[in-house]
Amino acid sequence: MPIIGEADFKKILSRGDFGTLYYLCGDEKMLVAHYTDLLVAKTAGKKPDDFNYHEFTGDFKVEEFEAAAQMIPFTADYNVVVVKDLDMTMLKSDESSKILDTVSQAAGDTVMIFTFPTKPEKNEGVKAAGGSKDAKLKSLIQTKGTVVEFKKLTPAAVKTKLISWASKRSVVLPQKSADLLIEYVGVDLNRLRSELSKLCSYCGDGGEITEDAVKLLVTRDLESRIYDLSNAVISHRAAQAFKVLDTLLYNREDELKIMSALASSYVNIYRVRMAVKSGARSAELKKWFKYSDAQLRYAERDSRMTTTAALRRSINEIAKTDIAMKSTRTSKRLLLELLIEKLLIISSEGRRR
Repeated sequence: MPIIGEADFKKILSRGDFGTLYYLCGDEKMLVAHYTDLLVAKTAGKKPDDFNYHEFTGDFKVEEFEAAAQMIPFTADYNVVVVKDLDMTMLKSDESSKILDTVSQAAGDTVMIFTFPTKPEKNEGVKAAGGSKDAKLKSLIQTKGTVVEFKKLTPAAVKTKLISWASKRSVVLPQKSADLLIEYVGVDLNRLRSELSKLCSYCGDGGEITEDAVKLLVTRDLESRIYDLSNAVISHRAAQAFKVLDTLLYNREDELKIMSALASSYVNIYRVRMAVKSGARSAELKKWFKYSDAQLRYAERDSRMTTTAALRRSINEIAKTDIAMKSTRTSKRLLLELLIEKLLIISSEGRRR
């Protein structure tokens, strides 16, 4: 059976025609956790009892897993076994073989759910949990059951979810307010849901989340504040640039993370500038680089205020500072401040040309 996504899995849940094996994974961890809970509620009930529900997390004895998988449901439709964030590399060869054998023999009224609500996937830049051993488990379940992969949502899909969540709380979230919320927080669903809950409580039933409410209550993420920093530098507003940097450091943002975000911001600006110079349109840029509306808007804005040469020199200075921060004992704060000074000088020269 092919790997399915959220939409197809919703249909399975609504039909209630449950199979024996499930494997829930993907980059969108909040959705993995959410749909794991929904599947458990559908098969074991909202308040599962110890006779028919068995959950394994972290280190566990394989023999206990085997025993749980063989139990017959007592006063329930299913015997549900849930294994969360299994790391097959931590198991001995005979133990991993036992798990695969138990999975291959799964049948009857037992529903096995392997779910990864926190373990990173390969495309997140970290080795996937279990490596090749985990791939064997995933392949086996794909053959005999259902594999659901929750991929990162596009900014448009995230906005749709936010508006839907607000509606369920009897609160109106206009498009512009949703855009601003994503601009401030990014597309991490866990953070967005937390911030949205705060906004809904503030506005109350029947209320509307305004842009002013978002500005007042929402904590901006690092990327959003870095936009302010790069814009202040490129527009040669030295006082504002150092004010933003001081605020970031006062809030104990990691210096290396600031560097990484600043580098990404300048690379985005450079990409957009070169693409626009080649005649590309905004829609094409979003497709090529998978930018959010806010990322594209800021990059286009800043690219018009400088030169290609200035951007190249700036990126070169950022790279040099990054190396210095990782290879010397010089104060990282001092290196950041010196970098901002250099970028301001480059920006000033770029504006005069």
